[in-house]
Amino acid sequence: MNRKIKLLAVLLLLPGSGCTAEKETVPEVTPSSETAAPAETAKPAETEDPAESVYRRGMEMTVCIFTPGGNNGAGFVYGGSYVVTNDHVLYDTDVFTIRDAEGEEYTGEIVFSDPGDDIAVIKVEGMRRDSVTFGDSDALAAVDELLCRGNPAEGEPFSYCMGKLLEQSDQMKETLKGIDAYLASDADIVSGYSGGPVFSLAGELVGISNARYQGDMSAFGVDQLSLLIPINRVREKIEEAVQP
Repeated sequence: MNRKIKLLAVLLLLPGSGCTAEKETVPEVTPSSETAAPAETAKPAETEDPAESVYRRGMEMTVCIFTPGGNNGAGFVYGGSYVVTNDHVLYDTDVFTIRDAEGEEYTGEIVFSDPGDDIAVIKVEGMRRDSVTFGDSDALAAVDELLCRGNPAEGEPFSYCMGKLLEQSDQMKETLKGIDAYLASDADIVSGYSGGPVFSLAGELVGISNARYQGDMSAFGVDQLSLLIPINRVREKIEEAVQP
């Protein structure tokens, strides 16, 4: 099938598969005894790590996708009962199983497919879950941290990995033709992350995991280099495919 991204570098499509709160002070109380008790100071409340918050919240909006051929993938919920994933996860099949974070399984119907942008939208009967909130992928800056969720072929469903957005140098764009159409990240996405949501630490969806370069990436100062579809590139198509 002619759905591989045409780049000069060898590219692995990822088919189916790491403050302190304000201090509160308890008012001073003088007991009935002769000696007054000292004022007590409450301990600062612990603030949840932003990545942990995004991890927990993002899991509720993520699904795992399984096909009869053992093709793992992932997707995210939009519009309550729709799932968005990579088109290549489905491989011309309309038979697949969608599993949510509670372990419930569903079937669905593909209502939109775009091999060019490598996205597909599935209408899932009987499912109703919280939807992702779209962010602005154009507003991201180099070194911004990203959280990618996936369904690795060898690993636990709903796994995740962290990575940074990479600045695309002239050398990178010259060597890896077409990379400027994607977000480049050092996130260690592997087979099964395809179609999975990519969140900013603000909890907004800013991209979709898509592929990973194979080979030595040390010339660009990273151990691995992954491609993420920027949500701004496909947002309008997704919104049009999801019927109210």
